[in-house]
Amino acid sequence: MHPLAAHLLKVVGVGLAGLVGIVGIPILVFAFLFSGANELCGNSPILEVPSPNGKLKAVVFERDCGATTGFATHVSVIEAASSLPNEGGNLFVADSNHNAAPSGAGGGPSVQVAWVGPSALRIEHHPLARIVRAEPSAFGVKVQYVPPRANG
Repeated sequence: MHPLAAHLLKVVGVGLAGLVGIVGIPILVFAFLFSGANELCGNSPILEVPSPNGKLKAVVFERDCGATTGFATHVSVIEAASSLPNEGGNLFVADSNHNAAPSGAGGGPSVQVAWVGPSALRIEHHPLARIVRAEPSAFGVKVQYVPPRANG
């Protein structure tokens, strides 16, 4: 092979490798964060409260996705016979807002849940907690978000 052709192939090869690195690394990071991240996370139930008719349950839990994430408290409504899926809360997610809200049992802010009927749930949380998710309903259950009671 001619020395000039060999040099040109080397330059093109280094350029392609650099391009793959520049484009490929962000693609790998995106794929890691959005397609397989649930495999690295785990849920630790704190409290399960069955609905009055026994068909559903509200689950308060901590979700841990590793040392680079803070503690958060999640709430999901799921079927009574189901296990908690390895995903974030389908109703409510809050963190302590850089320790502005006091920590509860799982490390995130304390959350209280109570059924107020077979298809209505009340969720109370500290007023300084940072709310990441607050859905109006899930599984046909409407949620009432209320300020914490004065006595606790």
